[in-house]
Amino acid sequence: MNRIGYLSLIFILLISLFFRLYVNYFIPINQQGNLLVIFMGLANLILIFYIIQRLVNYKVGLLAALLYAISPWTAYLEIAANSYIILLTLLLVLYLGTQVFNISKKFSLMLIFFTIAIFICKFNQITIFSDVGLINTVNSFRGEINQTIFVPLGKIIENRYIYLSEHLLFNTLKQFTPATYFTNQAQLLGFSNASPIYLGLIIPFLFGFIKFIKSISKSKISEVMIVIFLLLPSILSKDSPDLFRLVLVSPIIFFIISNGIYEFILNYKRKVFRFLLLLTVFMVILQFFATLSDIATREPVRLQMFLGQQ
Repeated sequence: MNRIGYLSLIFILLISLFFRLYVNYFIPINQQGNLLVIFMGLANLILIFYIIQRLVNYKVGLLAALLYAISPWTAYLEIAANSYIILLTLLLVLYLGTQVFNISKKFSLMLIFFTIAIFICKFNQITIFSDVGLINTVNSFRGEINQTIFVPLGKIIENRYIYLSEHLLFNTLKQFTPATYFTNQAQLLGFSNASPIYLGLIIPFLFGFIKFIKSISKSKISEVMIVIFLLLPSILSKDSPDLFRLVLVSPIIFFIISNGIYEFILNYKRKVFRFLLLLTVFMVILQFFATLSDIATREPVRLQMFLGQQ
């Protein structure tokens, strides 16, 4: 990487720090420990850049780092001192280590899986089984079927194990819904109106996702398994999709979007790609400044209302 690349990375780090301090000024969510997590977020940004630089090139790495820097998703979770930001740092370090030391993909998968498993078990993060509503729903179905002639069949069909399996499948599918990431359907920290990722980035995301799907081969099944492992904490949450836990998969989403934007840049001479690139840049800049305005004017009120309901 040349000098301009390094200066660009420093500039992105400054943008990231400014954005987080800005959010923290208007929405003081957690004053204890958030400064440390903010600096770990900056470490995540550097790690994401370095990993993607090794996988593709430094330009895609810079784009992914910029997306991490300006995303409300990562900024909000860092100022809230979310423990999954710390877990993300650990996973990025582990993944980079497996690249640097040429560790086998199978061992890398096992390392990532056990790290996530130990974390969610250690801190009692498997909450899907404590969902009272889930149990009440099963009991309600059993009560209704007990009033019919199909009582024996009901014991087989309407039981907590089958219903839990269906619920797990539904939770899994929700992790792949674009609305979860590009709209405010799942509110950040339970009160925010900001979307985790700016809606203007959905076009390059679709292009990057198609490119990612086409590149998948038998040798890259390990990458797919990593995505599944990163989704597990959110799938096992009673509040799924859980943006606190889904932040683990954010670097992959930023990588996919960056690939899409880079595709637009490479094909800039073609009118269609030039239009899509300019449209994406315009929409993201517009949404970014609209988000800054919303944070300064409306988000503090939403936070107070949210705290008043607790």
